[in-house]
Parts: sequence; structure tokens; C-alpha cells
Amino acid sequence: MTSSAVAESPSAAPSSRAGSGWIRIAGLSGVLASIAWLAGDVLLLGKPMGTADQYPLLASYEGTARDSLAAMLPASTTRLAWGALLGVLTGPLYLVACRHLRHGLRPAPRRWSVPPYLLLTAGFALAPFAHGSFYYWGQAAKAVHESGVRSEALTALPGDLATVLFVPYAVLLACWAAGSVWMAVCILRGGTAFPRWMCVANPLVCIPAGMLLTEALPGAAGTAVQGAALSVGNLLLFSVSTAVLWKRRG
Repeated sequence: MTSSAVAESPSAAPSSRAGSGWIRIAGLSGVLASIAWLAGDVLLLGKPMGTADQYPLLASYEGTARDSLAAMLPASTTRLAWGALLGVLTGPLYLVACRHLRHGLRPAPRRWSVPPYLLLTAGFALAPFAHGSFYYWGQAAKAVHESGVRSEALTALPGDLATVLFVPYAVLLACWAAGSVWMAVCILRGGTAFPRWMCVANPLVCIPAGMLLTEALPGAAGTAVQGAALSVGNLLLFSVSTAVLWKRRG
């Protein structure tokens, strides 16, 4: 039996290294996606906001919708297009990164480790649609403004698009919130590859942290990232999780 164990050990080592390499690649996929989405957010929403004097259309909106339109109206079509495409084309990397989080929750029982993985994956699967839709929303607003036509139907068009856009955003945020709570409980129970302090490394905590960071930056830097809180939060999440699991064996 001893000789058998010795014979098996050489093959176990490559398998362990391969598993560790996959975990690293999956984590880095999340980091890379977050950087790409951050750049996309800067292109979509990083312009100094226009005013209602410049764009009368803005007078019909308020809150988040008004701020988003105020940032997109001064942007060029090319800028909006690349901002949207950076998120849409790199969206699959987030799905790979969710497997990284799944590895981190092992070997906890499946009833604890699988649901948060599925919830977070569902949220990231919806995110590219929401991100890419900003292009059409911004372009519609620009078309209404540049047409010079003032009609109730045209003025309402960007608002109608925003309503559809915010539905998947609400669903994905709900998925992230539920998945974050479940993930935190799973980690706190123990038995995962994550240390217990990693219970705070989830979208429910990292996204508000991203909001604080983007709001704290002054001047041009703060303006550039004014719409990038979600991407900054995800960058924090996958940077921390990748660092924690970097030396983990498969």
C-alpha cells in the first residue's frame, strides 16, 4: 500500500498545479472584466454633465435617469458605442470568474455553496444587457435633442427606454444581494477555501465601497468614474478573492 501511494503522488502534483492554475485564470478573468467595464463606464458616463439650459430634454427627468442622460448627451456616438461594447464583449469573462467564487466556497456542502454561485452568476449574466442598453438610451436622447422637435411622445422616448433598462438592473441587483448574503453565511459557517473575514467580500459590500471610492475622487478623476461604482466594486471583489485563492491547490 505504501508503494502504491508513492506511485500515485507524482500524478497528483500536476493535477494540483492544474487546479490551482484554473482558479487563478478564473479570478484574473473577473479582474480583467472589471477593468474593461470600468473603462466602458468612463466612456459612457464619464463626461461632465450637461445642464437643462444646454439640453432642455433633461428638464423632464430627475434622479439617476437625469444624471445618466446628462452625462451621455455631451458624449459622441463613437464614445457611447465603445463604452457599451467594452462591457458586452467582455461579459463572458464574468461568468468564468463566478466559477472562481464557486471554487472558493468549496468544500462546503452544496446546499450552502451552490445557491450563492447560481444567484451571482444569474446577476452577471444579466449585466451585459443592462450595460449595453446605455448606448441605445443615450443615442435616443441625443436624437431627440438634435431633432429640435418638442413633442410629448419624443420627450417620453428616453424615459420609456430607461424603464426597460432598469428592470434587468433591479433583477441583477436583487440576485447579487441575495447571493451575497448566502455567500457570507456560507463563509462564516466555515469549511470553505475562503477565510472567515472574506464574508465581507461580496457585491453587497463591495459595490457600496465602490460608490464611496468614486465619490471621494476629486476633479476630473471623480467626473470620469462618476458612473462606475458597480465596476469598481466588482474590481475590488475579484482582486481580493484572486489574491486570497492565489496559492490554493486544486
